[in-house]
Amino acid sequence: MSDKQSLRVNPLRRVTLADSLLTELRGQILSGRLHPGQQVPPELQLSEAFGVGRTTVREALRGLVAAGFLERQANRLVVTDPSSIGRDLLDYAALAARVSVRDLYETRKLIEVRTAELAAEHVVPQGLRELEQLLLRSQAPHDEAFQGADASFHDGIARLCGNQVLLTVYENSRNLFFRLPTYWRLFGHHHHAADEGQQEHRRIFDAIATHDADAAGDAMFEHLDRIQLDLIARLEPEPQSARTTT
Repeated sequence: MSDKQSLRVNPLRRVTLADSLLTELRGQILSGRLHPGQQVPPELQLSEAFGVGRTTVREALRGLVAAGFLERQANRLVVTDPSSIGRDLLDYAALAARVSVRDLYETRKLIEVRTAELAAEHVVPQGLRELEQLLLRSQAPHDEAFQGADASFHDGIARLCGNQVLLTVYENSRNLFFRLPTYWRLFGHHHHAADEGQQEHRRIFDAIATHDADAAGDAMFEHLDRIQLDLIARLEPEPQSARTTT
């Protein structure tokens, strides 16, 4: 049976996202329809079969490679054995396909705008020095390094808020806050994301350092809102003119 014959094509939603295709292909891998060692059909074939642009196909395949469902062998993409993928990663991959970017960042704004405001009100010299060290670590030249330092900077602000209940809520939500966006980022790359994040971190820090709670909250909101819009832009369907036509 050829690769084309063994691939079942299920209609995608009318508003097609790269993660919709990723979820569909992942389901076919987990069900065994696409089996370990099988070569993935070419991008053009997938694009025509599912009625999406090749950019969408490419981003979905990139996500499957990064998540461990596919691997590159020479110039081919082949299916891996899904039993070798950790349960934790499978759970987050499934969750990332269900959770709305807007829902996640609305929740982050509710919590982290307030932690920034309270940090500005309660910060002491020692805490400010520790936060400055985290700020300096976040001035990384590459997106990959920035993501871990970004989380540490936000952690440092939460620890300075002086509200143990709010800190506990933040810590209990931390995996969702940072692991899902990292997964979503597999769908595209924004070379200026780290630069923008560094500048936004500096504005948040400066507001906390000057005990300006309103400015700290505003800077945190703008930081999270920019990330939210950036992720949504990556996951939006391509314009009709960019789609492959037959």
